[in-house]
Amino acid sequence: MGKIMSEAKRLFSATNAIGYIFGLLGLSIIAVTQFLTELLPLLFAPLVCATLGAVLYATQSSKKQVFELQQTPISTSQK
Repeated sequence: MGKIMSEAKRLFSATNAIGYIFGLLGLSIIAVTQFLTELLPLLFAPLVCATLGAVLYATQSSKKQVFELQQTPISTSQK
């Protein structure tokens, strides 16, 4: 019985548990970085389109305000 317990203690020692945790953490970091390197090129086009769309919207709204300020009221007096 003592031999079985000593083998179990060697199998589940603290250093082995820390090694497993660090190993899984390293694999997770590698998986996330690989996913991000594949995802970033796919996000480039929508990001550029959204930026250009926002710039276009901002320039169109400022031109509309300038146009509204330049209008003069039309008098409708009839004689």
